[in-house]
This record gives sequence, C-alpha cells and structure tokens, in this order.
Amino acid sequence: MRKKYDMTKIESIYEYALQMQNQKISDIVKEAEKKESADKGEIGNLIQECYFGIPRNSSIKPDFPEAPLELKTFGYWETKRADQRLALSAIDYMDYQKKVSFEESHLYKKCHNMLFVIYLLQTGQLRIESEIKYLRLYEFEKIVASDMEQIKRDYYIITKKIMEGKASELSEGDTEFLGAARRGDKNSKKQDAPKGDKALPRRFAFKQSYMSYLVREYIVPEKDFAQTIYPKKKRSEIKIPRGKSFEDWLNTIDEKWSAKTVRKIVASKLKSVNGLKINGKDAFSRIGLSLLGIKSNADAYLMKTHTVVKSIRINKKRQIKEKISFPTFEIADVINQEWEESEVFRYLSEQRFLLQIFVEEEKGYVYAGHLFLKFTPEQLDEWAKETWEDLKSKVVNGIRFTLEKRKNDVIIHSNIRGKTENQMGVIKVHGQSTYDIDRKNIIGVDEVSEQYIEKNTVNGRFVQREEKKDTFGCELPNGDIIGKQSYWLNNDFILNYIKEHSGELAYNIAWEKK
Repeated sequence: MRKKYDMTKIESIYEYALQMQNQKISDIVKEAEKKESADKGEIGNLIQECYFGIPRNSSIKPDFPEAPLELKTFGYWETKRADQRLALSAIDYMDYQKKVSFEESHLYKKCHNMLFVIYLLQTGQLRIESEIKYLRLYEFEKIVASDMEQIKRDYYIITKKIMEGKASELSEGDTEFLGAARRGDKNSKKQDAPKGDKALPRRFAFKQSYMSYLVREYIVPEKDFAQTIYPKKKRSEIKIPRGKSFEDWLNTIDEKWSAKTVRKIVASKLKSVNGLKINGKDAFSRIGLSLLGIKSNADAYLMKTHTVVKSIRINKKRQIKEKISFPTFEIADVINQEWEESEVFRYLSEQRFLLQIFVEEEKGYVYAGHLFLKFTPEQLDEWAKETWEDLKSKVVNGIRFTLEKRKNDVIIHSNIRGKTENQMGVIKVHGQSTYDIDRKNIIGVDEVSEQYIEKNTVNGRFVQREEKKDTFGCELPNGDIIGKQSYWLNNDFILNYIKEHSGELAYNIAWEKK
C-alpha cells in the first residue's frame, strides 16, 4: 500500500507525487486494467485513479478541492517539445453574458494551482510505457509576471469575443499563450452563447507552443517558473515595450515604416544596401524580420506564441509571387489519423501568420503594413479537410504517378489532388523531389516517356535523383519513396485575404492593375 498523503495540503500532495519520478507509467498503474492504446487523456485518468485514489470525474472543482490543486499530466519529446496543448477547463459560454474577471472565473478557481506530471515520450514506444521525468507545481501567483499578464490578456480577448456574440468565431490564433480550443469535431452539438449565438464546445487550454516553451526553458532545466528567462548573448529577440501588447507594438512599427521604400528600410535597418540583393530569394523575408529586430522565425517570443512571420510581395499587376508553405509531415502517419488529429490540422489551428506586406509602386516596393492570418477549426473543416482526406485515401490505396518526358525536362505528377476551387491549399513536395518507387506504380504519357521510365528502372524500381533520397525523401507505407510533402496555401487565397482586409493596413493599396 502506498504512503498516504494529506489531500488538504499542496506540499503533502507534491511530496507524495515525487515518488513517481523515474518510474514507468505502466508500473504505477499496474493495479488497474492497463490499456495498450491508452491515449493522452486516459493516462491522466489512470494516474489520478491508481496513484492518488481519486475517481475520474468532470467536476468543476480542482482534483484536490481542499488544497486546492488541479492534477495535469502531459508528455514531451527528447527535442523538448510538448506533445499537446494542455486542456484546463471547459468554457460555459453563458457565463460570459457580462464581464467576469480572471480571478472570478471558473478557469482561475480550478487551475490557479496545478501539479504537472510530465513523462518522456519515445518513438515506437507505447505511451503507457513512458517514464515520468518531472513533477512540478505551477501556480498563477508564482510565475513570471509577463507570462501572467499575457495569460490574463488572452483570457479577456476570448471572453470579450464571447460577450459580443462572437463565440462561433473564436480561433486559437486570436491569442498567444491561452487559447480557446475546440472540443470534439464539427458535428458536435452546438451550445448556446450570448446574444443568440451558438458555438461548438470549447475549453480553455495552454497552447502547445507555450507548453513547449515551459518544457524547454523551465521544466527540463529545472528552473523556477518565477525566474525570468534572458536571451543568450548575441541572439536577436523581439522586445515589446512594457505596457504594450504585441499588436500595439506592430501598429507602432507600421506607423513608422509604412509607405517607405524597401531601399530606405534596408539602409536604416540592415548594415548596407549593397549587402542585400533586393531581388534575392530571401531578401524580403530578411527585410520584414529586420523591422521586428530579429533575423529569423526562431525567436523565443514567436515560438512561444505560435507566430510565424511571412513576407508577401504584391507586384504592379497586383499579383503575388510568394507561396506560403508549412513544415513537412510524415505522410505515412495519415493512415492512422483522423483529420482533427493530423499534423496539418494541429498546425493550422494553433498557428497564426504575421503577414508583412510589400507593394510594388513606381518608386519600387514599399512597406504596406501587417495582417494576421489565422483559422478557426470550422474554416479548416471547410477549406482544408477535403484536401487532407484525399491524401489519406491515396496513401491507403497507393499513390500512383504519371511521367511526361519533354525535350529538356521530365515532369512527374501524382494522383494526389491538386488545386481545387473550394480548398485553400494543396499538399505537394517541399524541397527537392526524389523517387524510388515500384515500376508498376508509374506510367508514361506516351512511348517516349515509357522508354525513359524503363531506362531508369533498376530491379523493378523506378529511380530518379537517388542522391537526394536520404535528405529529401519520405517513405510511403507500400515502400515507395518520394519527396517530403507539406501543405501549401494557394496564391489566390492569400491575395483575396489581403484584399478583404486591406482596410486594416497602414498603407492604402490601389488594387487596379498598373
């Protein structure tokens, strides 16, 4: 029998919890019926029941109400990335018919003191076989002041939207650390919300990016949550003036630099105009980042808030050249995923994109200002789900390829769906293409193309750019290897979004073609 603990005292609960450190979850819950398929939520329930002796419940009170203390369990990877957002408490929309202070909210009452049970995930290992590495107390009153200020700011952004009758328009991109995460899918029963609105159920949750920040900067290094994290020397970092929000600061930048030519910005913000080719591939990205005082998207604040900066050029014909691509994903994983569990859905629903817009005028490109691009789960269901489900179907049934041999080029197409009218993007190669595929899975469009395939077939496999395979290749379930894939936003979708929101820009864009 395990040592007893005092359920009314946080210190006693914490000391008892420390006995789990360096143990496998399966050893801790061995008294219970272990489920090999135990998911993220089930792990927390098992530890709550088997170790602490608390029956699973959906109480609005903390798990240890007399302490008070809420139990939260989550995993992380060796890369110091949390594997999920951290669900905190359900949102009852009708609680927000009028303003409710953060301190009076159900969120605060349930979660202002939390015990984190943190386990290390290993590739190929069942979640229940993971080892518990850290036990940490996270208390709202004892974290870095700037983090607490941002959590409160996020709370008020979410609840203000609900009060205004816009609960159905909530997006995780609205906020930075604390989000309003959807529960269930688009077919879940909608709930009543203020001003006659109806919305899919949501809950307050710490975003995965914020949880990864806690793992990386506090939990693994074993630093106190009250300790301010200072950037490493020589590392550029976004520095938001005290008392201002990120949006306020961006507006200040727009006021200063909108309508200024790129050459003026370069001369002021970068070391030399001559050191940067304005027509270079990454020139506008570097220029946009320089306005923020950083050199890349690997900035602590951007990573902590799931924000990605993208520069967009609109030429004289009022067209855009840039395509927005997202990180590659393991294409074989889609077989065992549903849409809401996929990397594409998770990334697009949590991420927000800071578009820095440059417009070509007679005097050259000028800075027009910024817009945020963010998506609600409902928008993703409508604009991206079909594309992902088409990919899953093709992976399950086998991706097929068509080759066309031209005079000076070879074009290879797959049967993965391309651009369609009602979808905002496509899934295609990210980086360089490479092929090592079964000969029966590729055909030529004509005799010349078939001859080319035969010429490049070895031991029944068509091979193209084999030297790129290790770096740029990904393996399909049937053993074929193709270039890594990612999700790309269509140019016309981005352009239409900018047009619809151009009134929010600091610079007035004349949309007539020149």
